[in-house]
Amino acid sequence: MTLSRKSVQSILQAVPSLNVLVIGDAMLDRYIFGDAERISPEAPVPVVRIEHEACRLGGACNVALNLKSLGANVTFLGSVGTDEAGSVLQRLLREAGISFCGENFRSDVQTIVKTRVIARHQQLCRLDREKKFSEASVAAVIAQAEAFLQKNAVSAVLVSDYAKGTVTQALLDKLVELKKHYSFFLAVDPKPKNKLCYNGVDLLKPNRTEALQLANFNTEPNQTFSSDAVAREIFNRHSVRYLTVTLGEQGVALAENGGSIQTAPAVAKEVFDVSGAGDTALAALAVAFCAHRTPSEAIAFANLLSGIVIRKVGTAVTTPEEILVYASKTLGSVS
Repeated sequence: MTLSRKSVQSILQAVPSLNVLVIGDAMLDRYIFGDAERISPEAPVPVVRIEHEACRLGGACNVALNLKSLGANVTFLGSVGTDEAGSVLQRLLREAGISFCGENFRSDVQTIVKTRVIARHQQLCRLDREKKFSEASVAAVIAQAEAFLQKNAVSAVLVSDYAKGTVTQALLDKLVELKKHYSFFLAVDPKPKNKLCYNGVDLLKPNRTEALQLANFNTEPNQTFSSDAVAREIFNRHSVRYLTVTLGEQGVALAENGGSIQTAPAVAKEVFDVSGAGDTALAALAVAFCAHRTPSEAIAFANLLSGIVIRKVGTAVTTPEEILVYASKTLGSVS
């Protein structure tokens, strides 16, 4: 399995023509950066001296940001509250050039916020603020998705499930139904705890643990991962075209229509933070398939991009310029 710099460039050149709708759990990632030089006299915990704070697009919004950074035309759909975090999240979407689909800025929604405390490039803790979405807000997402797809031609719909309530069986069923009429590529990053049926989906992209859960296999940390056995069981349970499993430092594996697994070994030699790497892989796979590349090329492209972002701290994205430089160093220029 090979991927040249020329192939990477060809995929990137196709991206600006892609119109993509991202649906999922909207989140605001808040970072508190500082230094921890002493232990608190009040409790055995580090004292962090705050140096600066930052807010970034998180959850499904990070998938949208990854696509936009690659050059795609992106619209995001998800529930956002009328609270301060919701205002910040909408501003970040707007500044990134990502359209916000529909009027789903709702007073009955609490915007999900994940606050990470970082000291010396190490995450000390994470504080989550979230509340289950109302039935009305979930129903609104389905209605807005249908209305948007009826009025706009899209190349792909990416569903990013963080198990916060946006992604339901009703949403997936509606998207599969609409896909028959409008012929878009449908990719889903699943959360097995939702116990949804993914029949009719083009691409299902779990990580290693999620794949074991989807196959109803043992998920103990030291459990041997048999790619072929896991893929076979998932295909038995879900009628999808492609199954891609992100395997962290072991790379990316892909199977098509129940066939044998292909694996792309990891590219990155240094790993600083895997936060958001799955979002990058989902975006990369979608654009590669929409650019009509082979499955082998698609997973190699996803692996390449993931190798870039895991060398950065926090949820991160990459750009075509950075990708081409990295490809020249790791792949060479052979066609």
